[in-house]
Amino acid sequence: MLKIVIVEPSTFTLLGIKSAISQSPDIEVTGDASSGKIGFKLIEQMNPDVVLVDLLLPDMSGLELTRSIKRKTNSKVVIFTNQTHEDFINKAS
Repeated sequence: MLKIVIVEPSTFTLLGIKSAISQSPDIEVTGDASSGKIGFKLIEQMNPDVVLVDLLLPDMSGLELTRSIKRKTNSKVVIFTNQTHEDFINKAS
């Protein structure tokens, strides 16, 4: 079973992700957090296989959290965002 922790500040988005993941019998959400600091403590405790990290967190960037996760744990990281601002979109030329 694949164990996942989700770090997402939006309750609505978090519920959607958890609902989608619950459709797979091979994946278990073992925890979630709404900020990077709380998320990192949870990740250290739960030792998940994968961490889903929102790019924009209230207390740090998702990239900063990802660096900490990669330095101090064995978890893999998937970064996501629902932002549509052009600063976050990789435009093909």
